[in-house]
Parts: sequence; structure tokens; C-alpha cells
Amino acid sequence: MKFLLAAESGLDENLNGILAKLNELMDSFWVYIVLALAAVVVVWGAYIGIKIAIAHRNEEKINARDMVKNLIIGIVIIFVVAMGAPLLIKGLSAWVG
Repeated sequence: MKFLLAAESGLDENLNGILAKLNELMDSFWVYIVLALAAVVVVWGAYIGIKIAIAHRNEEKINARDMVKNLIIGIVIIFVVAMGAPLLIKGLSAWVG
């Protein structure tokens, strides 16, 4: 029984260490992650804008509008993931700790 308690205690310590490292990693790279996501959105938005500007046929315009809808959906998903990941890590560390 003592062995199981010792193993459980060691597991909790290891998990707390991992969560502390994850929090430290997220804090140190958060700005770079946001900048990278913003750069992707800007480049993809420019690409879609060019596609809309050079679209001559109705079929191309419809495809370009679909791309705009997909871009907006992608931005929402990126925002949810970018805001949810740190909250999930902090919630997990509070739950374990």
C-alpha cells in the first residue's frame, strides 16, 4: 500500500512539473504564436483579396466568396484555440494542484 501511495505521489509531482513547464513555455512563446497566427491571417487575406480582384467570371467570384467565408471561420477557430489552450492548461494545473 505504501508503494502505491509513493507512486501516486511521484506521479502528481511529475504532472505538476510538466504543467509548470507548459505554463512557462506558453508564457514565453505566447507573443510569437500570436504574431505567427496574425501573419498567416494577413497573408491568406491578401491572397483572397487578390483572387476576388482578378475574378472575372461569376464562377470565380462565387469561389472567392466561399474562400472569404472559410477565412472568417478559420479566424474564429484560431481565436478559440489560441484563447482556449492556455485556459485549458491553467485549468488542468489547478485541477491537479
